[in-house]
Amino acid sequence: MPRDGEPPSLLASVDRVMAMAHLSPAPHIAVIGRHTLPFVLALLSHGCAGVRSLRPDAAAPDCEAADLAWIVDVGDEHELDDALRAAHRRTGAAGYIVLEDGACPLREATIRAHAAAAGLEVVAADAFGRGLVWREK
Repeated sequence: MPRDGEPPSLLASVDRVMAMAHLSPAPHIAVIGRHTLPFVLALLSHGCAGVRSLRPDAAAPDCEAADLAWIVDVGDEHELDDALRAAHRRTGAAGYIVLEDGACPLREATIRAHAAAAGLEVVAADAFGRGLVWREK
């Protein structure tokens, strides 16, 4: 059942990502993209201790550490690189980075190449391989 009026698919995504990344019950999460509000609200309703929204192309006023950085909406390769750098700064070696299914209009091979260039490797994927969880190599 949807919680707090959120779409069931978004709540399923939150549950799926939380399970794949093996996060603590109340993690700190940075949501990176252009249209992040639904994800932020879903994560807050899921009980996350702290959720921050960041644009991939804008400087963030803080550098608060995150257990998870969730990239939800980027428009091109440049924004993907900006988002991956921002995510990596937030999570460091101990955190996870999720690239949401449909977050970027690029082909999966291109996305994987950009992530590898950023020093990341896939550690989990959903049953269909659409949602990818990354971690520092």
